[in-house]
Amino acid sequence: MNTLKTNKLPVFPLGLVVLPGTIQSLQIFEPRYIDMVKKCMRDSSGFVITLQSKSDGDIEFGIVKQGTYVEIIDFNNNPNGLLGITVKAVNKVAIKDIVQQEDALHIAEIKPLTDPLVDDQALIAKHPELINILIQLKDHPKIKVLPLEIDLTSADSVAYHLGGLIPLTSQEKQSILEAFDASQRMNILSRLINKLSEK
Repeated sequence: MNTLKTNKLPVFPLGLVVLPGTIQSLQIFEPRYIDMVKKCMRDSSGFVITLQSKSDGDIEFGIVKQGTYVEIIDFNNNPNGLLGITVKAVNKVAIKDIVQQEDALHIAEIKPLTDPLVDDQALIAKHPELINILIQLKDHPKIKVLPLEIDLTSADSVAYHLGGLIPLTSQEKQSILEAFDASQRMNILSRLINKLSEK
């Protein structure tokens, strides 16, 4: 996906945010999304998860304009009869020119977004508490089994994985996704963790 300039892809608006590098399990039940999953698997392609929004402004079809390109890494039929899929988030993307198809599935122009480069070493040294929390979390038995590729030398990897593992609201995760760069992302996380520790 990083090599693509722009591409038309299906968009799946949800009440959650998936941060790059993280893993998410989903239950699919609407026919349009079951068809989308089948087509993605047949074509070995992914789709975009974006936050569903009820606010007005610059939002078409209740779709937030920054989301995450994901690829399906596993699927199964759940005991409740629903299709279960596991996706891995690849990178953040800009969403534009959204079109609604006859089956109500949304297709949009998708452009990968790349953050400005930062001094990873200096940033990580500035936020040792974030690294410590992530190290403790990644050793948790439930997290150890996930196919996560956490790079403790990358500020982006640290921020995205930590943001995906701690209990944050969808809006808080969206602010991490939309941050200008890893430095801003780490500052947001630091503030959110301080808020969590005060509860």
